[in-house]
Formats: sequence, structure tokens, C-alpha cells
Amino acid sequence: MPESEPTTSEEEKDVSSQDAIESQEKDTVRFDYEEESLLTLRKILGSCSINFLFGAGVNGRAFPSFGGFSQTINHMHEKGLKGDNIETALAHNTNETIRSGILDTFVYEYNGHCGYSLGNESIINLKDLLINTSRIVGKAENRHPESKRINIFTLNYDRIVEEISEENGLFNYIITQEKSIGHLPFNVIGYDTLTHAFVPTFCVYKLHGSVATDRKLSKDNIVFPGQDKLGSVISHFYETLFAMKGELLKKNSVLFVIGYSGGDDHVNGIISDALTNGLTVYWLQYKSIEKLPPTLANNVVIVPPQNDEKPQDTTKTLGSLLKRASVL
Repeated sequence: MPESEPTTSEEEKDVSSQDAIESQEKDTVRFDYEEESLLTLRKILGSCSINFLFGAGVNGRAFPSFGGFSQTINHMHEKGLKGDNIETALAHNTNETIRSGILDTFVYEYNGHCGYSLGNESIINLKDLLINTSRIVGKAENRHPESKRINIFTLNYDRIVEEISEENGLFNYIITQEKSIGHLPFNVIGYDTLTHAFVPTFCVYKLHGSVATDRKLSKDNIVFPGQDKLGSVISHFYETLFAMKGELLKKNSVLFVIGYSGGDDHVNGIISDALTNGLTVYWLQYKSIEKLPPTLANNVVIVPPQNDEKPQDTTKTLGSLLKRASVL
């Protein structure tokens, strides 16, 4: 069947989208996938301390983001909260009884999604990214032992990163709120006693809390979207938050942002402070129309999709870039 002509509203939407992209392009740096950009990335991979920030989108189609929690959204509507954005709706709600009830619904619905398979395409893309990163760090000859540590700061509750690491023999350790009582192992780096060499080590910071090893979520000790998120994070996850800032403030550091909407003020503030101290940030976009926080948009390298008509997981986009850059 031939494609129909776009309606007026669709045309206006396209124009509006294009205007937004062009406006953003005026002041931002966009990765162009050309050899010069790849060479710059190669230099960074060879010596910089590597950090990742993972938002809900990092799991692709393997696990829903907040917008996919229909039961929770329906509960919100029943209680008179407007819209489909859980974070925005709860941010304007001051009734703790309603909030607690919605949280119960969210946890119940969340635990209904814990049967994901590590064979899911999106999880495989994430696995490939982590394995490639480990190989690149492991092969780099001019790395200081401390830069063998790869930090992953995740806003997600799931254990997908941990399960990938365990299944593929990637040396890792996890930092959660339960472990943040003054004795966090921030400086651990793996060492191979046979080869007498430090090995790539993934340190996973669970900034908003974590499920248990059975993949089940409890509403205790997690940061839930809504009112006073910043206060909750500082109160319950101070050490992990402080450690994130310390890592990103280190000289010669790079941060790859994947699947993050830019909606967390505490995270944005940390990135902004680190940018003024020389942090390099690559911000992966699933679609070019996605907007970045105004305070960050002009100071990061935006990595747009290569094909807006057929977007792919941003983990796959970055994984491909790392492969290309490492073989130049």
C-alpha cells in the first residue's frame, strides 16, 4: 500500500521536532562518526578512567521504563493524579497515604517483570558493551592500576548488570545502600596472581537502591520517583552519591551516559560540577529529538543515532563505536 500524505498535525509535529533538533545543534557538539572523532575516542579509551551512567533505557526492550507500568499509572489516575509520567505526578502530590499506596502497586507490578531472560536482544547488546569495554581496558598498556576500574553508576533497581558480569566472568563488586555504612570498598581492583597484573574491574553503584538476589524489589531502602527525591537520596544513599562525585571529579575521566532521561537533579548537579573540572561526557541518544538538561546540553558530546528511522539500542550504538575506535 502506498504511504498516505501526512496530516497537518503530523506535518506540524515534524516541523516542531526539526526545529528542536536545529536549536540544540547550534550550541552543542554532536559526534559525527568520522575518523577524527573515532581517533579522539580511541585516545580516551587508551588512558582515561571509564565511567558509565545507566538509566532505565539501558535495558532496551528487556525491562520496562516507568512509562510501561500501566497498573501503577492507572492507580495514579484513580487517585486523581493526572498524566502518565509517574515522576511528575508524584512530585506534585503531598498525600503520603496516596504515595504509599502507589508505591505498593509499583513494587507489585515491578516484581511481575522479573522473569526477563539474559538471552533478550537488548541484554545481549549490553553484555557485548561490557565485555568489549573490559577487553579494551585490559589491553591498554599505559593505564595506571587505578584506571583498570570501570565505574557503573546505575539508577535502576534491577540486577541485570550484575547477572551479566557473573555469567561472563567479569570481575565486579556492587555498592548498595546496605553496604554504605562507612566501609564501602571504593578502591578495590582485581589482581591476577598468575600473570601478576591488575585486571579490569567493574564497580557497580546502585544509586537508587537494588532488588535482592532473587530479583524481587522491596519498597524499603529504595528511592522512588516523586517528592523530595534529592532529600531521599542524600539521606539514604549519601556515601554512594558522594563516591560518584569523587570519581567523576578525577582528572582524565570520561562518562558515557546511556538510557538516562536527564530528570534527576542530583545526578545532573554532579555531572555539571565534574564538567567544570575537565570531565568528558558522551551522551547517547536513542532518537535525535531527545532533549538534554539545559544545564548540560552545551557541555557534552551528543552521540545521535546513525539512523533515526530505525533506532537501535544505545548500548549497541556505543558498543559498535568502541569496537571501531579500538581497531584504528
